[in-house]
Amino acid sequence: MKTLYTRIILTMFFILLVSGAISLLISNVAYYTWWQPSYSEKTESVANEASTYFAEHTDADEEAFYTFLAATGYQLVVIDSTNMRSRYGGEFRDESIPEEVIASVREGSAYQGMRDFPFHLFLLGLFDNELTNTYGMTLENGDVVFIRPDLSAQIRELHLFVGMFFALVTILAFGLIAISTRSLVRPLKTLTTATTDVAMRQEPKHLPIERKDEIGTLARQFQEMTTVINQTEARQRRFVSNVSHEFQSPLTSLVGYAEKLAERTDGVSNEYARVIEQETRRLSQLTKQLLLLSRLDEQPPSLDSDVNVLQSISEVIQMNAFLLDQKGLAVMTDIPTDTILKSDPVLLAQVWNNLLVNAVHASHEGGTIRITCSTEPRITVSFTDEGIGMDEETKRHLFDRFFRGDVARSSQGTGLGLAITSDIIALHGGQITLESTKGKGTTIHLHF
Repeated sequence: MKTLYTRIILTMFFILLVSGAISLLISNVAYYTWWQPSYSEKTESVANEASTYFAEHTDADEEAFYTFLAATGYQLVVIDSTNMRSRYGGEFRDESIPEEVIASVREGSAYQGMRDFPFHLFLLGLFDNELTNTYGMTLENGDVVFIRPDLSAQIRELHLFVGMFFALVTILAFGLIAISTRSLVRPLKTLTTATTDVAMRQEPKHLPIERKDEIGTLARQFQEMTTVINQTEARQRRFVSNVSHEFQSPLTSLVGYAEKLAERTDGVSNEYARVIEQETRRLSQLTKQLLLLSRLDEQPPSLDSDVNVLQSISEVIQMNAFLLDQKGLAVMTDIPTDTILKSDPVLLAQVWNNLLVNAVHASHEGGTIRITCSTEPRITVSFTDEGIGMDEETKRHLFDRFFRGDVARSSQGTGLGLAITSDIIALHGGQITLESTKGKGTTIHLHF
């Protein structure tokens, strides 16, 4: 995809080419309309005066006369009575000319090749060095002479000057276009970077708000938009935090009373108490996760600690040993012992725990969960289960907050675990990729 800078440069280049072509075409039309007859008349006048001079002053010394004409800046082709051709002055690009033209000139008719030279779209007749683009006449000695100014001899320096002029103009024009375009594109790149900062919940920097043009207006509006977004998100985070805190206290009491009720011997009371305890624990877990999300949104934590990946994952596996034993699941790890991540150990443990618990819920009894780690080209940790897999709809929304996919998963979790995982990986500048086939299992890759 072309960048804006490249598009502007190519557009300017195209404009220069089109402008040059149009200018050349207009100049060509002007030459054929106004200047070509005048140019032909001047050559005809010189040729006639030369013919008169030859008849009165040269004692019929044709060779000296033709050499003199060539020396004064003309090029000639002379055809004598025996049809022998001689050239004087510069060489013609094309010396072919119809025999009927030669015969007509020999009979006394002047040849107006310069005046009648046909129009060409981008070819200026003035510079077309062909024998047909000449003035033709017959001298008293019977020689047929075709003559035209030798432009290569007359204006060689002018050609060099014009060529250098246009070359320098083109080079300087492109240089100035490139510099001016870069100054135009630079604030747009700044705004692009600012959009990325806002998406990463960071404050945009170096916005060109001091400019007085449309870009400055856009930058100021962008800054205002960012301020409104930050205020809205701050209100939302405060709301979530406040609600979570308000939930947590009564939930703690409910769990405690449910545990006491479960200690009673009444079977029905025990069952009710067990349900109350499970649901309140689930609500408690939900509020804790909401609080964690709120803290991640409001003030991203420092990621300065050295965390050994194998040790961190092993601790999480040990913490979930009871859950694994309940379904008879085995966990196989293939992680280099010296793999170190710059991170927050609590956050990383949260990531491993979310993925492991998710894999447990998706796995069939007696299955295997594999956790592997590769370090090239970057650290990648993968969790693979042999469970129910996912459909395309679940894949698309798996990391959305409060999304819970298949029916088999719906009774478990809060719908926030993988969203939290995604946010934590984003804090590390990494990304998550997913492979899953319905009925065959799932692999989640964490690329740090």
